[in-house]
Formats: sequence, C-alpha cells, structure tokens
Amino acid sequence: MIIETLIGGSAALGAMYFAAKHEPSEAKRIRHIFSNVGYKVGDKLPTYLRTRRELNWIEHIFNVPYGLIDDPKLQPIIEKTLTKPTCIYFDGKLHVRLYRRKLSEHISYDWSRSLGWTVPIGYNHDGLIEHDFDKIPHMTVSGTTRYGKTVLLKLIITHLIRNNSDDISLSIIDLKGGLEFGWYEKLRQVNGVASDVDEASELLKCVLERIKDDMNRFKSIGISNVLDGKITRRHFVIVDEAAELMPPSQASRDEKKTYRYCQNALSEVARVAGALGYRLIFCTQYPTADTLPRQIKQNADAKIAFRLPTEVASRVAIDDSGANELANPGRAIYRTHRKDVVQVPYLSDAKIKEYLRRYIDDSNGKMESKSGSDIIEFG
Repeated sequence: MIIETLIGGSAALGAMYFAAKHEPSEAKRIRHIFSNVGYKVGDKLPTYLRTRRELNWIEHIFNVPYGLIDDPKLQPIIEKTLTKPTCIYFDGKLHVRLYRRKLSEHISYDWSRSLGWTVPIGYNHDGLIEHDFDKIPHMTVSGTTRYGKTVLLKLIITHLIRNNSDDISLSIIDLKGGLEFGWYEKLRQVNGVASDVDEASELLKCVLERIKDDMNRFKSIGISNVLDGKITRRHFVIVDEAAELMPPSQASRDEKKTYRYCQNALSEVARVAGALGYRLIFCTQYPTADTLPRQIKQNADAKIAFRLPTEVASRVAIDDSGANELANPGRAIYRTHRKDVVQVPYLSDAKIKEYLRRYIDDSNGKMESKSGSDIIEFG
C-alpha cells in the first residue's frame, strides 16, 4: 500500500511538472489574471493542467483549489485583457476557452427547417442556438429600438409558420399602432392583430375564452398537458411594445380597467396556459418592474435581451448584467439555465412577405378551425 501510494504520488507530481514545463504563455497570462483579481483560496491559485485545440478555439484547463468555483467576473476581465472572445465554464475543472475569431456582426437566415416547435435564436461561437417552445413555453424579449427585437419576433413567426403551418395559430398585439404586424392579419394562421389597448382587450378575451374551453376539454378526456395528449396544435400570443399596456396618468378609471385587464390576462396565459399549448412571447423596449410584470417574468424561463441602456435594465430583463454592453444590432443575450451571447439571423420584411404570401386567407372571414374551442384538435 505504501509503495502504491508513493508511485501514485510520484505520477501526480510528474504530471504537474510536465504541465508546468509545457504551460503556454497564454495560460501563464491567465494565471497572472487569477492572481491580480484574487481568484484563489488563501495563497493557492488555480494550476495549469492542459490545453485543447480545435479549429475555432483554444481552451486552457486548470485545476482549482478545493472550495473554489467559477466566478462570473472572470469572463469579461479575461476577454478584455487578452482581447479575444472568451467562454468560461466549470465542471470540477476550470475551462477558459478563447475563440480565434470574433462573432460575425451579420448572419442571414438560412431557411432551414427544424424539429417540432424549435426556432433559431442566433449563433454563438460554437454554432446555432435554438429555442424549443415545448420545453420552455414562454419567453420575454427586451431591447431598445433598432437593435433587433422586432426582427427576431418576425423571424420567430415566419419560422414557426414554415415549420408548422397547419398546427399553429397566433394572436398578435402590436402596440406600435399595428405598423409592424398589421399585414400579418391576412394570414390564415393569425386570429387577429390588435393595434391599441382596446383591441388588445377584445383579442385577449377571445384567448381566455379558448383557454377555458380547452381546460374543460382536457379535464373531460383526462389529460393534463398537450404533450401527454399528443396534441399537435399550439397557440402563440405575441406582444410587442408591452410598455404601452401601462395606463397613462391622465387615463380615466374605466380606461385604467382596460389596461389592467390586458395585464392580468397576459399573466394568466403565462401562469396556467402553457400546459394547454399556449405560448407567450412578451416584448418591451425598456424593462422595469411595471412594464415586465412579475408573474410573466417568473413564468418565462427564456429571456432574451438586445442592447439596453443601463445595467439596471439588464438585470430586470435577464437577472444579470451584460445587455447594457451589447454594441451592434442583432447581438443579444439568450438566458435560460445558462447565458449565451448570440448574433440573431437577419430576415428582411421583403423576404418574409415573399414567403408568407402563400398563407394569405382570401376568404371573407378567418378559417373555421380558428373559432371557439376548435383552436385545439384532439387526436
């Protein structure tokens, strides 16, 4: 046993000596950063272990002293010091991945189909990031004007219709006066486009009635969610410029009731309707406690932020800083259980209309299947 211990100890020391002797200069610089920012336990710093190389990146791996875990402050410090895009993750070892190229500032939508209810969100240094609405039903999107929020909404809608044209219906609340999404009301998949608070109230009344009907139908056949019942239909409620749902100070008491009704209705969709196949995408330019209601934020496990003007707004939007540091249009942070900086693919209005024109409903009214409880079909 003593001999085995001595042999094992000698092997470990040999490996440490080999690693130290062949430590790249870049890894040494990273350890200097650890020392300068106090990333250590007592006087024990992380020690270099090995380096991995791929076409797009180089990754330095470190052993850390017992009790030390990753620190979110490391990534921006290392990235700015080494002037390379950086990703840090921890799996018992500390991995510092440095990318050879910066993330592209313009990526075109490639019209590829995806499985189920997934949509492309954007590309990071490792490839395409997708969002699955059947795994995470609700999403919030924040960002100042002209940085890509509405472009992402249109991309999501186009991709969903392309993938699931016969199984999707949408209710769109466009509080820019219907300027961005008014055209979409022509599509057979769209139940309606509300352009002001009064129209939003009427549209949401229809949504809540359908939710009630679907809930009763679920009970009658003994299922609790669309996945267990193998139900193919999904209904998306999309709100753009949600801050307009805050009543102005000069609004009358009755007018304020309409605003509150819309807020409460959307909160109810987020709280109870996900299992029934309803999906909420809630967007606002500047997130605050008032414009991003707590019930919606708590039930939306996917959060996307484009550029925001302050760190406070970033923390409201994604529970973290970073959105205030985004620079170019289309760059966003996608936050679920992890945080990814992505470049959202660009899809022009002209291309969207060219593709979606085939779904225009030329009849006098909407499709019969979109009325009442027919919104969900049971197989």
